[in-house]
Amino acid sequence: MAEVTAREILSRQSQLEDTRKDYESVWKDVAEYCAPDAPEPLRHAFSAGRSDNQVTRTDRRTRRVYDTTVRTGGRRLAAGLESLITPQNDKWQGLTTAAMDDEETDEEKEWAEKVRDFLFSIRYSPGSGYVPAMQACYANIVRFGPAYLYAEEDFSGRYIRYRSLPVAEVWIARNKWGEVDTLHRRYKRSARVAYQMFGDKLPAKIIEMAKNPKQCDELIEFVHAICPNYDRKVARVGGAPIYLEGPFRSYHVVCQDEKIVKEKDFQSFPVACFNWGRDDGDDYGTSPVIELLTEVREINAVRKGTLRGLQGITDPALALGSKVDWLPPLDPGSRHPGLIDDNGRLMAQPIVTGARPDYAFQYIEQSRNTIQEGLYVNLFQTLVSKPGNQTATEALIRQEEKGALLGPAGSSIQNGLSMQTDRELSILESKGLYEPDSRFVPPQSLQGKSIRVQFTSPLDILRKAGEAKAVVETWSFAAQLAQAKPGVLDNLDEDESLRVFHSAGRAPQSILKRKEEVTEFRAQQARAAQAQQGLAAAQAAAGVAKDAVPAMAQAADAGLIPNLGAAAPQ
Repeated sequence: MAEVTAREILSRQSQLEDTRKDYESVWKDVAEYCAPDAPEPLRHAFSAGRSDNQVTRTDRRTRRVYDTTVRTGGRRLAAGLESLITPQNDKWQGLTTAAMDDEETDEEKEWAEKVRDFLFSIRYSPGSGYVPAMQACYANIVRFGPAYLYAEEDFSGRYIRYRSLPVAEVWIARNKWGEVDTLHRRYKRSARVAYQMFGDKLPAKIIEMAKNPKQCDELIEFVHAICPNYDRKVARVGGAPIYLEGPFRSYHVVCQDEKIVKEKDFQSFPVACFNWGRDDGDDYGTSPVIELLTEVREINAVRKGTLRGLQGITDPALALGSKVDWLPPLDPGSRHPGLIDDNGRLMAQPIVTGARPDYAFQYIEQSRNTIQEGLYVNLFQTLVSKPGNQTATEALIRQEEKGALLGPAGSSIQNGLSMQTDRELSILESKGLYEPDSRFVPPQSLQGKSIRVQFTSPLDILRKAGEAKAVVETWSFAAQLAQAKPGVLDNLDEDESLRVFHSAGRAPQSILKRKEEVTEFRAQQARAAQAQQGLAAAQAAAGVAKDAVPAMAQAADAGLIPNLGAAAPQ
């Protein structure tokens, strides 16, 4: 098996940096206009050599950015995406084991819900870092297009820790399916932190720096490379190959010393990669802010000129007469003798250019509307607006329309969430999630089945609103027909209608009885009803027999039934 060297990793890093250069000029403008006060390394990596602190960020914001529409709209879009795709107060994702040739049983659904609830308890546990990491990812998706969430195994009882990787630090490559299978990250850590991460595997010089109070805070540059493990170690048991390593390999390299200080293999790709939108062959994709960048540049230029024009109106330049060789102070209430000539005209007058800033105001307003439309601000406003007096069908139609508008962007983001879930389940499996002594032991029916992700977020509810609407419309139309022909309702399956409507919402599986429980309950009801009918028939027969004896006696006395006395038992 060929060993990967530090020099090969750094050479690959240089290749990836050359590939990404075309994106960086655009990203630099995005960071300038959409995140002017963003801290290092979001901006600093695009402007090497410039100092970056709160003072320079404030100066950059006040001197170079004249309109904040894209920044406020971007924040609202990021918050709106979070509320629709990964809301903190909702179970926005589930698991399923259904296959083309095998329907998922109720027992399997209940098991999948238990595992899902455990996943959510890990994500939203204190200290996991999931919420701030995802919020940073949404901000990067809206601004730059790509975003990266690193799920790292934790050994302190939290199981998993999450953090968002800055876009400026990450370079990627994709496989034949367009999936990210190579990721390089160039980052810096102080000597002290580097020693905490890698210990004695660091070069001796860095170890000395970490232990020296005067040098422990000096920064050391690393490259973290994650790539396919083409030469996995394999063993054969009974002729069948068994891989001893995961399909992905990770290396941490000290750049200056060209030394690998940590290696590890992964069963799943450890970084969830998100995109707003991406064409085939485009590794990094685009974003709504990038698509609006021309409009953003123009509105900033117009705002800058408009401010100068307003200053010319509110504080105009003065034209002075030939006899005036000094500029009088223009304080309110001040007096200036000698500034009126013999004809009563002012010897110092404002220069009026006739500029019309109201034209600029109209253009700015149009540009703001364009930017807000591009950032879905108006759409999110309709999502939070009150529906008014609407029927259930009208509300479902409204939801379906919104789901169609937001669906494409949500699907791209959910691809990354699927990667995240694969990584989480891989970590938990290594910690014994499916072991016999675990409370999450899968049912026997799951042997040989795979687990897939299904999404139940508010966005998915908007998408599935069409199914619920169709069920409601079908039953409503059938009810109208039933007024003329009641038997038409026999064509509809009440149980299946309920399950379809349930699947289009977010109600838990536990509120529904299992199919076999419903079948048994109905069979018991049928047996009870049959027994009740038999008892009623027996009681009726007993009553008839009781009344028949006196009648027969009277008939015998009257001679209507001959030989009755002879037939009677002695």
